[in-house]
Amino acid sequence: MFQHILVPTDGSHLSNKTAERAVAFAKAANAKITALYAKAPVGHAENYGDLIQPAAIQRLISGSDGKSKEYLGAIKKLCKEAGVESTTLAVVSDTPWEAIVKVAEDNNCDLIFMAKHSRGGLSSLLVGSQTYRVLTHSNIPVLVFRAPKAHASHHKHHKETERVGEADSEKGSKKA
Repeated sequence: MFQHILVPTDGSHLSNKTAERAVAFAKAANAKITALYAKAPVGHAENYGDLIQPAAIQRLISGSDGKSKEYLGAIKKLCKEAGVESTTLAVVSDTPWEAIVKVAEDNNCDLIFMAKHSRGGLSSLLVGSQTYRVLTHSNIPVLVFRAPKAHASHHKHHKETERVGEADSEKGSKKA
């Protein structure tokens, strides 16, 4: 069904788990993978004037390049071990979700397989979800992976919080 899967990564533990699952999925589907790391632009020394030394900017660029090689190399290794054809891309973008959609379209991917980070509440409203933006702007199907263990621990914590709240309200009603 799917022949070319885009797997974006940010190097997080959840992204790594998602990549593992994506590789297994690709192997079962006999599909190839394009792994993507969208890094933020660092800029040029002339944009900063005397605020930042050129050597410091060069260290930032080198560090960013090192991260992309590390993150994409891990996915490349997973693919090689599983016998899945793969390519890697590192792109510079202020908006990772736009880079994900554009790379998927430009490379004729027929599925985007990505993680859903559990950022919620005010943080999610202010920063927004890259996954949500990909879901709402992509014409390509998106498979969103959420690690079962993270979901289970979040669910357990939520239930424990509810129980504590119920116990507190019972104590309050006994006092009244």
